[in-house]
Amino acid sequence: MGMSTATNPCRFEISPRPPEAGGGWRLQLFLNDLEVGGGVYPPDENFLDQQLATDAAHEDAYEEGAAWVES
Repeated sequence: MGMSTATNPCRFEISPRPPEAGGGWRLQLFLNDLEVGGGVYPPDENFLDQQLATDAAHEDAYEEGAAWVES
């Protein structure tokens, strides 16, 4: 999953992390197709529902990526 526009050199990708790495999501930030940052968004252990924890982690990663594109 990624987001960019034709005139914006910034984009991001979110990909799942394997369960053995803690699950959740990996965010990659790109500028002119070069990776310049990112982060790891594991599920929040405070959630009782694992799916909700995974969804919340994805939302956090997406918000960070969207902020990057908008900056």
